[in-house]
Amino acid sequence: MELYGKKIVIYGAGVSGLSAWQLVREHGGNAVIYDDNPQKAHATSSTRVFADCDMIVLSPGVPSSTPVVLDARLEGRQVISELELASSFCRAEQIAVTGTNGKTTTVMLIDALLKAAGIRSYAVGNIGAAFSAVADRLDAVETAVVEASSFQLETSSRFAPDIAVMLNITPDHLDRHGNMERYAGAKARIFLNQSESDFAVYNADDERVTSLLPVVRAKRVPFSATRPVDGAYISSGFLCFRGKPVVEVADTDFAGREVENALAALAVAAIKDINFHTVAAVLTSFRRPEFRRKECGKVDGVRIFNDSKATNVYSVISAAESMDGDCVLILGGAKGSEDFAALFDGLPSKVKGAVVVGENADYILAAAREAGFYGIRKCATLEEACADAVELAKENDCDSVLFSPSSKSFDNYTSYSERGRAFDAAVVGLSRRK
Repeated sequence: MELYGKKIVIYGAGVSGLSAWQLVREHGGNAVIYDDNPQKAHATSSTRVFADCDMIVLSPGVPSSTPVVLDARLEGRQVISELELASSFCRAEQIAVTGTNGKTTTVMLIDALLKAAGIRSYAVGNIGAAFSAVADRLDAVETAVVEASSFQLETSSRFAPDIAVMLNITPDHLDRHGNMERYAGAKARIFLNQSESDFAVYNADDERVTSLLPVVRAKRVPFSATRPVDGAYISSGFLCFRGKPVVEVADTDFAGREVENALAALAVAAIKDINFHTVAAVLTSFRRPEFRRKECGKVDGVRIFNDSKATNVYSVISAAESMDGDCVLILGGAKGSEDFAALFDGLPSKVKGAVVVGENADYILAAAREAGFYGIRKCATLEEACADAVELAKENDCDSVLFSPSSKSFDNYTSYSERGRAFDAAVVGLSRRK
């Protein structure tokens, strides 16, 4: 991508925007950062910067439907994502992972597999460094493993990863995309520009994913947790690839639908011709990321699990299915477009009760009662919710409490990580009082 002498407006002064700004400047572009918040570093809030620009680079948090962006498009100005900008300067192999749930875990696992095989690998995107921060520093023998969200993909018209991974598509971010068709369309962009020499790894059990196959020109490598396929699958309790058992599921940190993440990573490892003994060693030692169904304490004999990263309905269902025994949920957070009727319709029978807290607590309560799920309580604070959930678990002879909010964190926290740390602190405080 030739930027020399061009005026490039970077919309958004977060981590991705600042990295894109630096990348543009290093390649001869006249970079200007615009942000709605004039207090952000290096940023202007004057829309006049768009009037004579050659290109707009959108940070992930900026919708493509923003009026100033729509106006720029009508005037013929190019609008791309930070993901596409970075990719255009990257000589390294690119493995991109998208899906509603499991992206971070799968990126981390693929990165670990590559490193174990002696491949210089870098996990970037929504995880770790912004892609723009490292893209032009990688050489042709290295690999960038990119966590690609729908926000990044929706304005990526030329992005073409060497290996694209599609984990799943379930309702999420509909307040941003408008409807499921547009959301799925954004996800589909991960495949659109691949060639016949590239690879498309996809979930053969997800109907929304398989509906996208007509647009795939790359070599197809499916994975399935329910049946043998011409790729990665489970047989007799083993993760397998094309007839070869690799490792027992029970020896890994994955259970329930989370096994799909391991299957996707196994498919990528097979494409990369990584020795299956190496794959087995990584899969047995790998642990899921922070705040993804991690045990964070025990109170009165009840095990407490922190799944703060579960910000949508289907991630909660997946986490609940993965629990070993009966459990009580803690739900709630910021108001959004989540379908809580689908949550209570989809919960496994091992969920014996729930406690709700947060801005959308009343919405969740109403959905629970409509679905005939009456073992549910409302609390005012996270600390109260933790204490009530433990009591409810004891009343129902449950083994554990699962904090899996099914909601974004922005009612009281800046991120799921901050919320996760707050929950850990609540568990520590409760255990000390007991």
